[in-house]
Amino acid sequence: MFVSLKEILKNAMFDESKVLAGSRGLNKKIKRISVFDCPCNKNLVDRDIIAEGDVFITCLDQFKYETENIYEYLDTLIKTECSGLFVVTDDMLYVLSDDILQSCDQNNFPIVLIPEDIPYAAIIDTVNKYISIDNLNAINTLKIEKIMYGNVLASEKMEILYSINPNMKKFLRVIEVEGDFNSDIAQVELHFYYLKQKNDIYVRSNNQQIFILSDEDEKSLRRRSDVASIRIKEFVSKPVMGYSRIYNRKDIGKALEEAKRALETAKTMNMSSQNYDPLSVLQLLLTVKDTQEAHDFYRAYVDAIRQKASVENLKEILMTMESYVAHSGNFQAAAREMNQHENTIRYRVNKVKSALGMENDNVKFHETVAVAVKLRTLINEKL
Repeated sequence: MFVSLKEILKNAMFDESKVLAGSRGLNKKIKRISVFDCPCNKNLVDRDIIAEGDVFITCLDQFKYETENIYEYLDTLIKTECSGLFVVTDDMLYVLSDDILQSCDQNNFPIVLIPEDIPYAAIIDTVNKYISIDNLNAINTLKIEKIMYGNVLASEKMEILYSINPNMKKFLRVIEVEGDFNSDIAQVELHFYYLKQKNDIYVRSNNQQIFILSDEDEKSLRRRSDVASIRIKEFVSKPVMGYSRIYNRKDIGKALEEAKRALETAKTMNMSSQNYDPLSVLQLLLTVKDTQEAHDFYRAYVDAIRQKASVENLKEILMTMESYVAHSGNFQAAAREMNQHENTIRYRVNKVKSALGMENDNVKFHETVAVAVKLRTLINEKL
């Protein structure tokens, strides 16, 4: 996993930059950045000074008197699968003739013009920050996945956790977050903010972020979790957050799994956050929502009602049951929401009870309709 030139160019430093050629190659991954202000020769390639994934900075002054050498220079960068070239100049642009730019377009090799007032050092420092962040996240993502899915002992999980951060305290809590950063600068700032939090871990993977917070006592950790939630919203736009329960650090695997499930629940129910709840039927159903049994259950529920309802009334009855479940079996509340008389709601509920053959088993009836209503949301069935 490496950062792309396209991501880097979103940084405010490059607002005035211009892609002269090779725009289709902006998604190439950058592994290193360096200055290349000298003529090109075969020795540079043989010594691995130029390699795949490199991006270079140049002012093109090396071609001031021998402009034809630009062809060999760019040909070498393209053939070694470099990721692009930053050109910092105003005076030497004439070296980049139309046929050269056309060749770069054909080979998807990006050439980016950078304003002359931006120092080489600033460009290198900015790009290296992105590379270091991306590399660290890639490594730590693999470690987190090994804790969650690897066939490893509890002691090994602790070793992996300490390899990410050896300063983790006795208790920990995981927050898993999904959402887009407010800006590319926000992404970098959040990363470096958590590098300074010596007892915590932050890992970014694609569109999700994992925060592992730790402290010596549960009360302090709960308070720090609240602060972290506020802090996250400063960097991430409309975040959806899933919280694990607080665990001893030896149970890091459980905490990671709980945060993941809580996030899935929040996303499914269109909520901004969700704490893991072991008594949540919805969370339990999430684990089976993709099974044939889940689809069969909901289909059997609808088919049973269909036998007792006309085609035009089926949707209305199903909607009534949704409201009935949402209001915990309160007929009056369901009637208000449906804009119907309470007796109409009672009639429809009793009709469903009869259709399911559960007139004499209230517990089973409420259990069945509650599960069916929740399953419909999870499996995306239309009413």
